[in-house]
Amino acid sequence: MGRQYMKYIFPSMLSFLLTGIYSIVDGIFVGRAMGDAGLAAINIAWPLVALIISLGTGIGMGASVVSSINNGAGNTKKALLAEGNAFFLLFTGSLLLTLILLLTGKPALFLLGAKDGLLPIALTYLRYILIGGIVQVFATGMVPLMRNHGASFYAMCSMALGCIVNIILDYYFVLVLNLGIKGAALATVFGQVITLFMCGAFYLQKKHRFPLSLLKPDPSMIRSILRVAVSPFGLTYLPSITIIFMNLQALRYGGEEAVSAYAVLAYIISFMELLVQGIGDGSQPLLSLSEGSGNQKTLKTYVKWTFLLGIGFGLLGAVSFFLSRNLIPLLYGTSDMAANYIVHATPAFSLIMALYGLTKPAVSYLYATHKVVRSTILVYGEILLTLVLVFILPLFLGLDGVWYTIPAVQGILALFCIIFLKK
Repeated sequence: MGRQYMKYIFPSMLSFLLTGIYSIVDGIFVGRAMGDAGLAAINIAWPLVALIISLGTGIGMGASVVSSINNGAGNTKKALLAEGNAFFLLFTGSLLLTLILLLTGKPALFLLGAKDGLLPIALTYLRYILIGGIVQVFATGMVPLMRNHGASFYAMCSMALGCIVNIILDYYFVLVLNLGIKGAALATVFGQVITLFMCGAFYLQKKHRFPLSLLKPDPSMIRSILRVAVSPFGLTYLPSITIIFMNLQALRYGGEEAVSAYAVLAYIISFMELLVQGIGDGSQPLLSLSEGSGNQKTLKTYVKWTFLLGIGFGLLGAVSFFLSRNLIPLLYGTSDMAANYIVHATPAFSLIMALYGLTKPAVSYLYATHKVVRSTILVYGEILLTLVLVFILPLFLGLDGVWYTIPAVQGILALFCIIFLKK
């Protein structure tokens, strides 16, 4: 049982770990090549870019949960239908989202705070990312589906290879060819192309093919997928909504240097967020299968292991982050003012890492076992709390109120997690 659990968890954790490392390295390259302006521009554009990743993740995880629960209940026909309809949703959703972002990108970036010199940089980044918008939706959406087939190691290799190519091209495009923000975006797109190629090769194998008739949209199945997809989509995307308001408030209370500092801090905490998401996503097929088969004893064991891993890594990450707080600004090449902000805000962001170890696996467990209402409350309650506190706390604490907004939100969510888990 333990071996089976690690067979799913370890590849997923490693995949997300590499993605987190890529995020950190990407920021280092951009920071060294373009300074505070490059870091701030990417951070402002990120909420739009994150829609692409979140759409694929939401659909892929939603279909995986529905498919796993049906497999656990012995209904293989419905399980395959969920997978086929996921491909339909990935295709139509990616086309629609790419078109919307192409048409509304510039005014949206302006509303997000990209003004004066930041607007052309952020717009360039968004437009080059959208070149591979459809590719990225499929690449992120197909990985959870492959894990459902027991191919966690192959899914890890697909993500890892894409990340490695991304990092290599980041260095070459940004620093060697001096393409700046354009190079960072192109490196991301080419990395996702590699991941999608690996995913495509998996589904071309005879044992993984399914009849094309399953691609035909089934309204009932689509509703089932989307009902579950709301939580993983929100879990992936809502941190980007947080970035929007954190950027605006950081700009208001600390200027461009504060936005640059928050960009670096966001890179670091996203690393921990991805790691614990890897734990949650990796355990999802096992949790869903146990729920579908009604095996509560096995389910409770998997749940216990998932939370022990999440909380353990959360605490380890928090301590490591705090101890390395003076080194981080040097790696990213920030200005002295931004560096001071980073060091000062590190205790608050270390607390976020510790709390992520509880709150993120809790959401994954709840939607994996089809407790959709509770998982939705946690996911969308997070953004509502953020919207309230990010405007209230700075009125009393100034820029410190901005830094302590997310720790306060995660603390409240942790209490709700405990209540839901006790039930």
